[in-house]
Amino acid sequence: MKNTWTGLFLLLFLLHAGVCLCRAQGPAESQLQITPAVTRLLIDSLGQVLKHHYVFPDTAAKMAAWLDKEYKKGAYAAIRDPRELANRLQEDLQKAHHDGHFRLSYAPAMAKDLTDTTGLAARRRIGDSLGLAFARQRNFAFTKAEILPGNIGYVKFDGFVGFLKQARPTFTAAFRFIANTDALIIDMRGNGGGSPPMVCEVASYFFPDRRHWNDIIDPKGKKEFYTDPADADSLTLKMPVYILTSRHTFSGGEDFCYGMKSLHRAVIIGDTTGGGAHPVGPVPVALGFVANIPFARSLNPYTQTDWEGTGVYPDIPVNSAMALDRARRAIFTDWVQHATTDEEKMKGQWQLDDVVARQQQSPAASSSLATYSGTYEGGLAFYVKGGELYCKNEERGGDVFRLLRVSGDKFVLDENVHVEFKKDDKGTFQQIAMLWSDGRVSTKRRVK
Repeated sequence: MKNTWTGLFLLLFLLHAGVCLCRAQGPAESQLQITPAVTRLLIDSLGQVLKHHYVFPDTAAKMAAWLDKEYKKGAYAAIRDPRELANRLQEDLQKAHHDGHFRLSYAPAMAKDLTDTTGLAARRRIGDSLGLAFARQRNFAFTKAEILPGNIGYVKFDGFVGFLKQARPTFTAAFRFIANTDALIIDMRGNGGGSPPMVCEVASYFFPDRRHWNDIIDPKGKKEFYTDPADADSLTLKMPVYILTSRHTFSGGEDFCYGMKSLHRAVIIGDTTGGGAHPVGPVPVALGFVANIPFARSLNPYTQTDWEGTGVYPDIPVNSAMALDRARRAIFTDWVQHATTDEEKMKGQWQLDDVVARQQQSPAASSSLATYSGTYEGGLAFYVKGGELYCKNEERGGDVFRLLRVSGDKFVLDENVHVEFKKDDKGTFQQIAMLWSDGRVSTKRRVK
């Protein structure tokens, strides 16, 4: 089963990237000339392929009937280019039944490779070698691992490759790097999916014991997937997890999101995902056309359903472009609500204030800014310029900062400090509280 998934993922991954695994070709073959008779033959062949391979036979019959109806209406009579015909049939099949995984293409070289077993073992070795090199060049789809302000881990990866043995050091290193953070954000907004075994292995880092993850069912039976801490290189990540999604999160990416949500191990933030739950494989149709056909279905053992056609619904819906900021806000809100000491609460509130103020980028109303002007101990000089409040900090070599309002008389000063202006008994500002990111508070008096 492992080799099957590796090979299937390799093929789909490289096709998506535009990499050809075909044998060396001779002189270019002439392009297929489309006639009504050729179109009829293709539709009939496609109907048979759907009948024998598509995951739901009743739906396959519906899709085939739709094409037959369109053909009889003359919808394809004027089409002469095979790629145009493939695109049109693809569009019509999506009208009959939307399936984000199904694809039809005119690919005669690939169709020949799928049907010709001559030198198959050698071609597979070449394909594996090319695929591994391709995956290595892209760091096995892991693009970023860093620590965000507030000790928040951030990992971004855009796929699940089939080369588990080779990829394992990369994703293990990414997870070890963020292992000491207080919360983890996993960015899957560009994750288009891939290998189910890798999905399950990555999930294994988040559970201390073996968990039933997902089932994949095809006409031959059911394949069960389990997380296993033995696959996680002795690393169990216990911090809260937040997963960012978009409409481009698809297939295996959705598998990971759906499983983590079903097991109550992550909060999903962003857009509803693309809605593709069915494993796929390429099947030659006729005349050099190839269909990428869903041949199996997923079944979550806890919900007894999957995300096909619906996508994974976020726990916190927000435009995907804003998902990272919204996740940080959710993390620090939770921090404040569950802090057990005043110091921890102050640290959490500082981070929350900082995130909100920087998201909103809200300067104070210009009419009230003049009341904050003045110089405070240590050479902090506050002044108004262009309708905004600034501070020149002599202790930092004269650096100038534009202040952002948090609330009331509290502002973001720089990356380490917020300031809150304090009034005296006469109602004038004579002191500032320096609120530090580590929870400390100090004060400075106004000197002029």
